[in-house]
Amino acid sequence: MVHADPATAKTALRMLVRNRRRQLAREHPQADWRLVDAGRAPLGARFPDPAGKVAALYVGLGSEIDPRHLGDWLVEQGWSLALPRAEDAQGAMVFRRWTPGQPLARDEIGLSSPDVSSPAVEPDLVVVPLLAFDRDGRRLGQGGGYYDRALEALRSRRAVFALGLAYAGQETHGLPVEPHDQRLDAILTESEYIAVQKD
Repeated sequence: MVHADPATAKTALRMLVRNRRRQLAREHPQADWRLVDAGRAPLGARFPDPAGKVAALYVGLGSEIDPRHLGDWLVEQGWSLALPRAEDAQGAMVFRRWTPGQPLARDEIGLSSPDVSSPAVEPDLVVVPLLAFDRDGRRLGQGGGYYDRALEALRSRRAVFALGLAYAGQETHGLPVEPHDQRLDAILTESEYIAVQKD
């Protein structure tokens, strides 16, 4: 079925790619470890001196690839970590400093996040979950637009590198695009690091 507008096309696609991701999670239980191996050299080259830099992770839900092992490696390299927190019912996302093991609480949209007492930070690296991606840095998310709005706000103030985490099998050609969509700078899968070539 061909849809006239990208928003409708995205809604139709999400069900298909959610099912695909669940299957990939079952087939590749070691993917969250393997993506660290795939990312070490390119991330080390991209950020040779991470001292003082902040990487924002996410708490994996369901079949999302888990970024915890990547976070452990980033800390070893000298990064500080943060997690996103939705601060209101509309899902305005703020990144708050987080240390592995620090207790988490539910935010305004029900996600596990640092408490509001944790300092707000502006990350240098934002690690982003997704349902599907292509090699041009396009990403299909869950549909709430939280990351698109957060990245747009960050990029209006400073340079920030958006890294999508995915199973290799989530690559999808011909993703629908809307004007508000924020492109990724790279995608990291269990088998490769894909640097996005931007115009």
